[in-house]
Amino acid sequence: MGKKSKYSAEEKISILDEVLRDGAPKVMAKYNISQDAIHRWRLLYKYQGLSGLQTEQRYQSYSREFKQSLVEKYLRSNESQLLFAIKHGLRSKTQLQSWIIQYNESNLKAYMPRKRDSKMSGRKTSFDERLTIIEELIKHDVNYNWAVETYHVSYQQVYGWYQKYLKSGNNPESLRDRRGKAKPKKEWTEVDRLKAENRLLKAKLQNQEMEIAFAKKLVEIRNREVDKGTNSGQLKS
Repeated sequence: MGKKSKYSAEEKISILDEVLRDGAPKVMAKYNISQDAIHRWRLLYKYQGLSGLQTEQRYQSYSREFKQSLVEKYLRSNESQLLFAIKHGLRSKTQLQSWIIQYNESNLKAYMPRKRDSKMSGRKTSFDERLTIIEELIKHDVNYNWAVETYHVSYQQVYGWYQKYLKSGNNPESLRDRRGKAKPKKEWTEVDRLKAENRLLKAKLQNQEMEIAFAKKLVEIRNREVDKGTNSGQLKS
């Protein structure tokens, strides 16, 4: 197969499957792609699903406040730039690196795309909607882009709701829009609160179970590769 400059999401999945089956060096040589590319595809697929491997057709808009919040959160984290960027909905570490430089130079600016570049604008949502969106966001490994595409809200909205939820100590009432005419607080009973907390806790546990299953799968793959190498060495000797 000749060298291709771009691969579809389905082709990337197929290549990742080949890596698991045949090993990275063989696949890298076959498709003339780098180990960094394979690593990035793996992270994108893990944290953003199939949509993370698809080619973006439009540019995403980011406010100055969002960029600053993300950079400051990264500076407090112990994660690599690539892992942090992908976990927070970016496709690579390039954008994050640019924002860090701008942040250090006190030159962060909002990106205001042309109308045709805008991926998704914000919309009004009810408290119950926000609760459902955050519940599903947690189940999908906090994949902001997935939530944006699925629920037709803006990236900033989803990010803001989830950050409020975390800062409140995982209190579902943090998702309430105090400016709107949502259900009055006096009607929000203890049973309501416990039910909401239970929904979000179940979502978190489901996500953790998926992560554990993924980790076990990686261990199985590594063990097979080790056994393959051991058996190969025995045959040579």
